[in-house]
Amino acid sequence: MIANGSRIPYVQSSASLEVPPPYHFPGVTVNAFVWEAPIDRVQAYCDRHFNLGDEASRGFVYRPLAAWPYATLMVMEYPVMISTTTAPPEVGETPYSDRGVVSQTEVFVALPVMRYGRGLPGLVTDTTLNCTLPFIVVGNPMSCVSGREMVGLGKLLAEITTGEGKFPGSFKSTVKLPGWGAPGQGTRQEMLQFMELDTGPILPTFRMGSPAQTSLATLFQSREAGWFMDSLTSALNLVDSSSSGLLPTSMRTVGLKQYRDAVDPARAIYQALVSCRSHYANMRDFAFYDERDVKIQFQDTGSFHDILSVFLPLGDKPSGQLVPIAAKAGMRFTADIDFDEMRVIHEFAIDRQGGLPPIPATSNLTARWFRPIRGFFGPRRPV
Repeated sequence: MIANGSRIPYVQSSASLEVPPPYHFPGVTVNAFVWEAPIDRVQAYCDRHFNLGDEASRGFVYRPLAAWPYATLMVMEYPVMISTTTAPPEVGETPYSDRGVVSQTEVFVALPVMRYGRGLPGLVTDTTLNCTLPFIVVGNPMSCVSGREMVGLGKLLAEITTGEGKFPGSFKSTVKLPGWGAPGQGTRQEMLQFMELDTGPILPTFRMGSPAQTSLATLFQSREAGWFMDSLTSALNLVDSSSSGLLPTSMRTVGLKQYRDAVDPARAIYQALVSCRSHYANMRDFAFYDERDVKIQFQDTGSFHDILSVFLPLGDKPSGQLVPIAAKAGMRFTADIDFDEMRVIHEFAIDRQGGLPPIPATSNLTARWFRPIRGFFGPRRPV
């Protein structure tokens, strides 16, 4: 926003938990698990959060990625979180890069979605792959606030536990969230168990014989396979820049960032789709779980039902039961992660009240792979 020819400065407060990006997270331990997601639920989520208004006016449509109809649960342990912003601090404040570091645990579910541009030109230049995170919780309040305010991720503050399970090399995690066990005006909010995760040891396991291969993960049952994955990830770290971010070394999220009208809370005074990049480098120490030894359960009760309905095939009402997940694969690895390249993809038009003129929609939809081409053939900027 510009006023009198200059950018309006953000009023920073020492009471704020917001930390501006970019961020650097070295040595992150990632446990990832995959299962089949209900495509119709993913489409409903896209329609509600991304495909707002008329398709002709916004110029795009989001749909599930039919070629990869899976949800990925990721449990991430950040030993060190660093803000690498170079923005000057307000007078009297310590720069964020000099304030020290924090740590956290994070749990989220990622769903791949495709943005398709409208018409033949848009289909070529504006179509791209994104990931959306309909559920994301963190154990650190600063990360929770920064994720919501800075990049539009709907982070929730939760109680997250991680550790080794019953067997050496296994993994377990639990998530507790504030929620209501049953609907009703007299129901009090409390911390409720939302998720339980427990695995067997990493492959090869104690299982005997030659079980039927049920997924790709079961192919990696030898020490040699682990060495192969370490070598493969070293190669992957070199090719992200030439693969348009489609390889798993880079994930570009999309989320709906919006602000309520203070007078009429049912109205939005700002709505935009925002994107950021999570870049994985120095990926190492790959290990796989036997998916038959992975036990994931979500608690389908009360207010949790709406969250779970996005990525699980549930009924119309909460069952009040633990819902088990049939995992297709599970793995563990370590990586250095950079969180950067934030940008606004599309600002939705806002019809203001009180006789004020409407705010028109604006877009920045060009896919990453096409940006250098458009810049090369586009008009020169004035010197």
